[in-house]
Amino acid sequence: MVASLSSLSSSAQAASYYEADDYYAEDGAAPSLWQGSGAALLGLEGEVDPEQFRRLLEGHLPTGQTLGAHREGGRQHRPGWDLTFSAPKSVSIMALVAGDRRLDAAHAQAVAAALSFAERHAGGTRIREGEHVAHVRTGNFAAATFRHDTSRAQDPQLHTHAVIMNMTLDRNDGWRSLDSRPLYQLQKAIGEVYRQELAVGVRRLGYEIDIGKESMFEIRGLSAPLLTAFSERAQQVEAHLAARGQTRATASAEEKQLATLYTRAAKGRGDRAELGKAWRAEAEALGFDASTRRVMVAEATNRSKRLSLAAQGEAELIAQEAVRFAADKLGERQAVFSRADLEREAGRKALGKVARDQLARALEKRLASHQLEARALRNTIGVDLEGFATDRAIAHERRMIEIERLGRDRLVAIASPVLASRIVAEASLQTGERGLTWSDDQRLATRKALTSRNAVVGVQGYAGSAKTTTVLATVAEAARSQGYEVKALAPSASAALTLGEALGMEGRTIARHLLEPSATPKGSRQLWIVDEASLVSAKDMTRLLEDARRVGARTLLVGDTRQLGSVGAGAAFRQLQEAGLETAHLTKIVRQSNALTLEAVEASIVGDARKALDALDRGGGRIVEVSQAQDRYALIAAHYAGLDTAARRNTLVIDPSREGRDLLTARIRADLIKSGQLGDAAVTMKALVAKDLTRAEAKNAGSYAAGDVVIFAKSLASRSITKGAAYTVQHIDTERRVVALADSSGRRLEWAPHRWGRAEVFEVADREIRAGDRVEFTRNDRRSGRVNGLQAEVVSVDARSHEVVVRDERGRVRQLSLNTVEDRYIRHAYVQTAFAAQGRTTDQVLFHAESKRSNLVDQATLYVAISRARRGATIVTDNREKLVRGVEARSGLRLTALGHPGKAARASLDHGAEL
Repeated sequence: MVASLSSLSSSAQAASYYEADDYYAEDGAAPSLWQGSGAALLGLEGEVDPEQFRRLLEGHLPTGQTLGAHREGGRQHRPGWDLTFSAPKSVSIMALVAGDRRLDAAHAQAVAAALSFAERHAGGTRIREGEHVAHVRTGNFAAATFRHDTSRAQDPQLHTHAVIMNMTLDRNDGWRSLDSRPLYQLQKAIGEVYRQELAVGVRRLGYEIDIGKESMFEIRGLSAPLLTAFSERAQQVEAHLAARGQTRATASAEEKQLATLYTRAAKGRGDRAELGKAWRAEAEALGFDASTRRVMVAEATNRSKRLSLAAQGEAELIAQEAVRFAADKLGERQAVFSRADLEREAGRKALGKVARDQLARALEKRLASHQLEARALRNTIGVDLEGFATDRAIAHERRMIEIERLGRDRLVAIASPVLASRIVAEASLQTGERGLTWSDDQRLATRKALTSRNAVVGVQGYAGSAKTTTVLATVAEAARSQGYEVKALAPSASAALTLGEALGMEGRTIARHLLEPSATPKGSRQLWIVDEASLVSAKDMTRLLEDARRVGARTLLVGDTRQLGSVGAGAAFRQLQEAGLETAHLTKIVRQSNALTLEAVEASIVGDARKALDALDRGGGRIVEVSQAQDRYALIAAHYAGLDTAARRNTLVIDPSREGRDLLTARIRADLIKSGQLGDAAVTMKALVAKDLTRAEAKNAGSYAAGDVVIFAKSLASRSITKGAAYTVQHIDTERRVVALADSSGRRLEWAPHRWGRAEVFEVADREIRAGDRVEFTRNDRRSGRVNGLQAEVVSVDARSHEVVVRDERGRVRQLSLNTVEDRYIRHAYVQTAFAAQGRTTDQVLFHAESKRSNLVDQATLYVAISRARRGATIVTDNREKLVRGVEARSGLRLTALGHPGKAARASLDHGAEL
């Protein structure tokens, strides 16, 4: 872990640990330095005095003020937090084994930059006013930093402990305790900023670097065995995670932190000279001898004298491109994004090429030209941040609202009020004969859709309010009888298929509809029914309404703004309603057959998580608390595998994260195999898993990795590209912005994704398939009639031919050849993310809801998860009380770009142009 964060348990333990925990200084004390604007405000500078350090840890300020809460007859004060920055292994080896101590200064500069970033974005305090507790940004803290050279396994490891004191100066010039929550939330970003600044420093010293994911890098020229040999500490942590079925990629930050603490051994106090001798002997055994070390350092030193990172003009262009890329990437998925995220993404793009001050100037230019606008932004833990929206996002939302407004009172109604009442009466009578009763809301919504003269009308209906089978089916049939061409549209293929089947017509995705313009002449009567409207981004909604206006079609938007929003930026359906869209509301839920499950769903809609969980406890389901993640996975898997086949088909398992979904799937399959419910014969396929890149990322060569598979959307004869064929990434040249590809015959070609060839990119994952497995198609294929999300059961497998037979949920039997590209878009379907579960209905739900997942578990997620169930919902969590508090604090509602410009990005703190 490059930047680890942990709370200090006591001032005595912290003081003794940081005063003398290394062998670098002759007196046994680690080199130390006060950092942070909070330290400057307290008059702290230079080397850290041990006694002063101890008193500050205890909450005694130089001003005479004492911090802490008085409880149970005494004062309680948390000392602070240890934020540790560890250099990449190659940097440590070159500094401590090869002896290039110039790298110490680069490391120190990177630490200072990361602390400045942390201070600006995470410096704050909590202030209670009555029952309300608010986070107030202060932008300052004090940190005592101590540089060390060895890991606990006695490996060479250049790292710095930044001990952040539990104190910050508020805007009223009063010292208060620091709110640590933003530090934990920004931990990964702080680590990336450190690596980004270090990469610049390393290149300035003449070294070339190899870049990995998330701003990871290593100095070029050091062998993998050498790096591994000096990484015993990392190997200990990875072994601990592996024993629990996890890796660094799948484990959460908390789980990695626990693994680090669990495997921690006390540092030895061996002789530093002897330790250095041992390092050099081990390096020589691996081919990194004294001569090689000297040559490598000398070459870097000479290169640093001859070369600069970039000429000023070139550096400005690189910085501007990095900030543009970051804004485009973030703006595609978020209408408003934080400055911290923008800085991190820009730093990734320009890794090792330009420093943070140059990126800061590029950001200021983009703000001055109004390509970015300041916006208020509150994150998932209730902290107000500096936020931005792009000019394009603002333009889309303005145009969308304008189109809806211009369409008011402009069209002839589908039916007169008298005819509409007759249509509703007949429809409700027909359903009544089948034992179904229409609600007053359903009658009113249907009449409104039929009699409105507005070009755009909305139906806002809660999950399970029978929107499709009553309102939409009746409106569609009535419109057809009046000579309208009716189109069934939805943002996803599965939702479009479901809507089309319900209305007796072909359902189409919005994307396909926009790509294939209608042949119907302008002026003909058309009704476009758009289901799951809350999942439509502002950009796509604008294009859809623009297209409808062009051909004179009326649009009926149907959805639920309380459920999960679109993957793309914005909250179009909610925003249109807030802007005055004529909307009918369906509030009566008819899905749940269990009254207590219904009570839980209704409570989740208004954000009352406590009431929702209490209703489940009283008979609407149940709540299970298990502290350890692996025990929760085991419990859910055992329960699911213990159900009979019919019960499993009517039970939906939900985990909000993709990582959790995959871990839980593996555990479920292991239990099914053990109990003999899956066949003995197995086929291991190379499944294609979408990398889900934004458009900005797809044009960036650095987004690709060796082994990825690229599928082009169109054939390009001039470049010998065939639509639908698989091209494997061989290597990436980020300097030339080129990706080297090879087709199935081995023929190679160079692809410049920023210039030509729209394509999808996939990672390759091994998937074992057995008879009895539940699988799901993950890509639309119109030719074969498959849609993304369509599920199937494996009937048989042929391990020799790599062919399997499946029966999909609509009863169609298909034979798949797992060696062909078109049949490799498959995953196991035992567990769904909350987003994928939206739109499904089942008898029982098993929802894995970890309280710590602040970015994934909120009011919308809880509502979507439990509202899928007709009969009951079980929630498995680590901590019920924390889950309740977290959900009630987070609505899950998406932000819009047309928010009120926030003071956060400009006036709250004056940090000049520094990032």
